[in-house]
Amino acid sequence: PPNPGGGETLGISPHRDAGFLTVLWQDPDTHSLQVQQPMPVGSVGRYDGAGGEWTTVIPVKGALTINTGDMAQIWSNNRYHAPLHRVLTHPTWRRYSAPFFYNPGYRTQVAPLPSLGKPTFTPCNWGYFRAQRFAGDFADFGAEIQVDDYLEGSVSRHLHQQIAFERMVDFRVPFSVEQYRSLLVN
Repeated sequence: PPNPGGGETLGISPHRDAGFLTVLWQDPDTHSLQVQQPMPVGSVGRYDGAGGEWTTVIPVKGALTINTGDMAQIWSNNRYHAPLHRVLTHPTWRRYSAPFFYNPGYRTQVAPLPSLGKPTFTPCNWGYFRAQRFAGDFADFGAEIQVDDYLEGSVSRHLHQQIAFERMVDFRVPFSVEQYRSLLVN
């Protein structure tokens, strides 16, 4: 919605898309999407952007904005990174956008492609990762999971919780965060 007070009021807080790819149509008249400077080539791990500048993404009329997500980072063995981005409110205009999230199937084990050399990440179950991110974002319980939790050598609790999650959750039926709360909390 519009922000008549002006200033940099967030419409959507900084985040990375969890899935593989986001295809976004943006209103060409409202320039509110911003991306933080990318990670240096070859870097590993989370980039918090400390000191990094935000760049406004100016939509091109008739074009789509493409955004890689966390699963693309794992499958590409850290060659592609999920950019940190946010949306600001505009002082007078409403922003309209239409995202399409291209994600793996919930039972998919996401791991670096073998042709890309020594794996940087351990396998990640997409259903578990998505449920954890949802719980951290919207359900107000659970810690927000990140791809760093799957870096080779990680001792993250998620590596063990994901195994129990895979054994208990049946994605052929609608998923309930409340039903699986015990698998998602710290």
